[in-house]
Amino acid sequence: MEGMKWIERIKNFLGLGKHASYINDYFDKSNIRSSLYVSSVVIILELFMIINVTVRQFDEETRRTTDWLIIHIGWYIALLIAAVILFIYALKHGKKQNTNRVFWEVLKYLFSIVAICFGIYISYLDYLKGEQFINLMTMTIFVFCFVVWRPIYTILLLGGSYILFFYLCNNAIPATYATKVNLCIVFISILMSAINAYHQKIKEAQKAEKLEHAQGILLKLSISDEVTGIANMHYFRSQALELMHDKDTDISNLIFLFLDIENFKILNEKYGFWEGNAFLKDFADMTNRIFKDSIVAHFSNDNFVILTKNEAVQEKLQTIRRNLLGMKYDIKLGLKVGGYKPENRDCLPMIACDHARYACYSIKKKYNHDYCEYDDSMASNFQKKQYIINNIDSAIKNEYIKVFFQPVINAESGKLCGLEALARWEDPQYGFLSPVDFIQTLEEYYQIYKLDMFVVEKVCQHFVYITERNLPLIPVSLNFSRRDFDSLNLATDVEACLQKYHVDKKLIHIEVTESTLSENDEKLKEILKEFRKNGYALWLDDFGAGYSGLNVLKEYDFDMMKIDMKFLTGFSGNAKARHILKNIITMAKELNMSTLTEGVETEEAYQFLKDNGCEQIQGYLFGRPMPAKELYEKVKVGMYQLDL
Repeated sequence: MEGMKWIERIKNFLGLGKHASYINDYFDKSNIRSSLYVSSVVIILELFMIINVTVRQFDEETRRTTDWLIIHIGWYIALLIAAVILFIYALKHGKKQNTNRVFWEVLKYLFSIVAICFGIYISYLDYLKGEQFINLMTMTIFVFCFVVWRPIYTILLLGGSYILFFYLCNNAIPATYATKVNLCIVFISILMSAINAYHQKIKEAQKAEKLEHAQGILLKLSISDEVTGIANMHYFRSQALELMHDKDTDISNLIFLFLDIENFKILNEKYGFWEGNAFLKDFADMTNRIFKDSIVAHFSNDNFVILTKNEAVQEKLQTIRRNLLGMKYDIKLGLKVGGYKPENRDCLPMIACDHARYACYSIKKKYNHDYCEYDDSMASNFQKKQYIINNIDSAIKNEYIKVFFQPVINAESGKLCGLEALARWEDPQYGFLSPVDFIQTLEEYYQIYKLDMFVVEKVCQHFVYITERNLPLIPVSLNFSRRDFDSLNLATDVEACLQKYHVDKKLIHIEVTESTLSENDEKLKEILKEFRKNGYALWLDDFGAGYSGLNVLKEYDFDMMKIDMKFLTGFSGNAKARHILKNIITMAKELNMSTLTEGVETEEAYQFLKDNGCEQIQGYLFGRPMPAKELYEKVKVGMYQLDL
């Protein structure tokens, strides 16, 4: 084993091992750069020697024979030509015009042979005249020190050159001891310098390779997405901006696309996190292939963005949809896409992506629509959304948002038994803002918790106000968004607010929308358990509005089921609606849940619900949402009888 190590060390010292392509390229580039300087010096020296020899021929004292002149001029020209060729190649290489490695190897050997032969010949003539072998030493320094060779080649070529030179000289005139020693010293010095240069260059190359590899990793991390491997949004923005500002780009032929994968959440829940990531990676690669001449990036979660030419876009999107349907999962995966065509070069990529995303989300719940482009009407809605997000804090601070209360009626007695707290926004610029607009917007941008906690505090302040005036305390139900469970420690924050104002929690009902719930949401389950542990009544809001109602009933425990108002649409004469409502009420009772039906507007609907056992009623038949002052005025004058 130890012997093998020594053999390996010797091989490494002699440069006999194989080099990685990066090391070879590093050596070639370094040597070619050095060759530029070496060839420049040789060209200057040879031109000087040709001119000098030619001039000396005009002087009687320095004139040489014609044969001598022809031979020497021939050698000078040969070396000059080799140096010029080397110089031109090195120059072109520097300008990235020529990087042929085989040609470089041939050229390197050609120049080296000419230079060494030239050095041997001139030094041999000098030796015959009793002079030193300076020329050979100079040429071998040029060849073996400025240009780095593997040590084995240096030993063979340099050793062969000096042995040949010594053999020629010693045959002509036997070498003295001093000549032998000097020749050995020069040989050893150049050999050690060349070997040392090689090993230093190896270390430089290895260090450079590691550094370049590290830089490559950092570069990849800075421009690519960790999950999918395609461009991240930082790189997308910079590339999109560069493309749009390119004067050769036809801006009118560009389109931003926002892709939303339908049912990815279900896939993730069923198959797990790792499989979900693998799917996103496959989807990203597929999208990159289909939109091969475009800028494709992972936006977030199951969303991707593309900047592409507006050519055959629908065909490409249909190809992606077909591929999604053909995947191995037993979940129907779909694709919703929003598009935005930039109006000018000043459009910022992120604004363009937001517009495309807005267009995509506008069809998210439309089954028969899978593509939509941003237009003027969307622009108006988008501006309104931006206004809502930018002004929610000031609206809360200045109380442009107020809490209204809608009556809840005991179906049996017809008396007032509760209230639902609802937010209303009267804006100084827009006037009345629909709750549909601002609630959906705040949910989309994860700002809904600000509104919902504001309502909680206002309801608590309402109870303080009512208590101080000895007015009857009517229970209030509070609505919470799914986003609240993600943004807050909801049970803790609500409990803290009630304790701050000393409000009895029996006066508060916690409403959770059916669409908020899913079978595997452990965090939400834990928060609802904490609410129940703290003594709050839990109400299931909008039952039947979504697709998962029956599934969630087996996973969650609620005190009240609020039946969605959609069941009362076209109620008169609709036998199916009556059968469904009757069975829902019966099912709720069997699950030990009370029932409340929303959207009651006719006496016919009210009477039907009452006769079939629905305990509580809410709707315009009994009153719209109103300020607390108006509500208590109606209680005072007897418009509402209390059932508390």
